Amino acid sequence: MLEAELYRRLKELKPVAVAVVGDVILDEYLSGDFSRISPEAPVGVLDCTHDDLKLGGAANVAANFRKMGCSVELVGITGADPDAQRLKRLLKEKGISTRGLVATADRPTIKKSRVMAQHQQLLRIDREKRNPISKEMEAGVFAHFKKTAAKADGIVISDYNKGLLTNALLAGIIGWAHKNGKPVVVDPKGDSFAKYRGASFITPNRHELEKAARTHCPDKGGIEKAARALIKEHRIGSVLATLSADGMALFEGKTEGKFFPTVAKEVFDVTGAGDTVVAVFTAAWLGGFLPEEAARLANYAGGLQVAHLGAEGVGLDEIRYMLGAEAGLGESKIVDAKTAAALAENLRKKKHKVVFTNGCFDLLHYGHIQYLQKARALGDRLFLGLNSDASVRRLKGPSRPVVNEHDRAHIMAALDCVDQVIVFGEETPLKLIKAVKPDILVKGGDYTIEGIVGHKEVQSWGGAVKTIKYIEGSSTTGIIKKIVRSSKGN
Repeated sequence: MLEAELYRRLKELKPVAVAVVGDVILDEYLSGDFSRISPEAPVGVLDCTHDDLKLGGAANVAANFRKMGCSVELVGITGADPDAQRLKRLLKEKGISTRGLVATADRPTIKKSRVMAQHQQLLRIDREKRNPISKEMEAGVFAHFKKTAAKADGIVISDYNKGLLTNALLAGIIGWAHKNGKPVVVDPKGDSFAKYRGASFITPNRHELEKAARTHCPDKGGIEKAARALIKEHRIGSVLATLSADGMALFEGKTEGKFFPTVAKEVFDVTGAGDTVVAVFTAAWLGGFLPEEAARLANYAGGLQVAHLGAEGVGLDEIRYMLGAEAGLGESKIVDAKTAAALAENLRKKKHKVVFTNGCFDLLHYGHIQYLQKARALGDRLFLGLNSDASVRRLKGPSRPVVNEHDRAHIMAALDCVDQVIVFGEETPLKLIKAVKPDILVKGGDYTIEGIVGHKEVQSWGGAVKTIKYIEGSSTTGIIKKIVRSSKGN
């Protein structure tokens, strides 16, 4: 099975260093309620409740590489304005250096403001200048590029056609990369790909492919013909085309073209999908995957990205979970707290209710199964916080647990009613509850609501706290005592 093989191959992925050069963008999301008409004009009124800033363009590509575990250097330009400082702050939060950014007073920091309501985009406002940068600026950016790219394993060019990547600068970057033995992957824009001559890989979408090849691509044959023509005309190594609902296609030299059907389960927002594809493909390819394997991985990552709101990016843990789930591998349910929090947030965006419970679950028995099935029935997904071996010993004594945390986690993950398993080592699951932010917190019937750890926090964000009565006579302690009595009788 392809998913199972990719899942296993992820463990072999080598971390790489990448230099990303391109148009850095500050994305703003203004969201709230859209239910009134203005008395001033026949237009809607947004009651804005949230103003979020995120990385966009080449900055988002760099952030995607960080999520893939890569080290990354970013090269681009900003304005000399407050938005430049906001952008740099976001980059630093992601662990991305800003030393490759060149400031100029001649143009503003590129900013795209999206007006959102009910998770739908109503309007986009762009603040930018798209005229080509000056010769002096070209020289400054190229100097920064050579310094920051010296130790990179590969170069990614993220072109949003905002004036930074002039023909001369592109020629300089690609020429330098060739001389230094560094592959170049390009996410292109524009009517002609001549400016990307000599690139190792290019990742156009269908519209970009049609414009550059000056032809319509209604089917697989048309797509392949256009890609082959661009490879030959511009001496491009290979083409990885993203085809929206039709998935992706890979064309390398004289080998047969390969088409990968879409794996997106739900399209929520296509913003940033191209950035995710180019980052995941490049990270996998430079990290030891064959181009076809890297393309398949990028296809899965793109499917995950469009299920997010905004350019969130997709990390290795999220990709690993999806592949494991598609392959039917129970261990894919076992995640860390950070991944669990991200999965829960994505579920909430889709209006799914997340249920959380926790426990030791040492020697799984019938009472446990009944409890977990009832907990799962309260919502759409059940997240289980599982006590580590050390925390079980603190709670139950030095002779416990009978079953170690590795085995307990895999046993719990094998249950259909459990969707995620997160091992925690703290005295209580409070830290984990705050990370997951469940809609429903559940414990056994021997607890009062006020006695449940995390009840105040869950109620503070509008969640519910419930108890489920245990089946009498079912307990791990009882089973252990019975085993001891039985062994003494022998």
